[in-house]
Amino acid sequence: MALQVQGTFELETGMALTEVYARTNASLSIEGNYVIAYPEFWVDKATYSARKETLRINIHENFNYEYDRAVDGADILAFANQKVKETLEGLGYTVTIEEL
Repeated sequence: MALQVQGTFELETGMALTEVYARTNASLSIEGNYVIAYPEFWVDKATYSARKETLRINIHENFNYEYDRAVDGADILAFANQKVKETLEGLGYTVTIEEL
């Protein structure tokens, strides 16, 4: 899964982008009741595929989510992508989840 994210992204270099490609890293807490998600951003899918460095985008949000396997399902990556999408949309971005 990947995220296509539209909005204004100001980079440390001063450059601004209006769309980025994101992949979400997700892990389950030791207790199993939180998913810790970490979205990483690239200019586009080709840049990701070429294993170029991630963009340095500062989004100061908490990407930790309460999780209940019985309610939220066993696929923590799908869960994390949906939650990251919701968080980014709450910040004003437009987000589409892409199936790979």
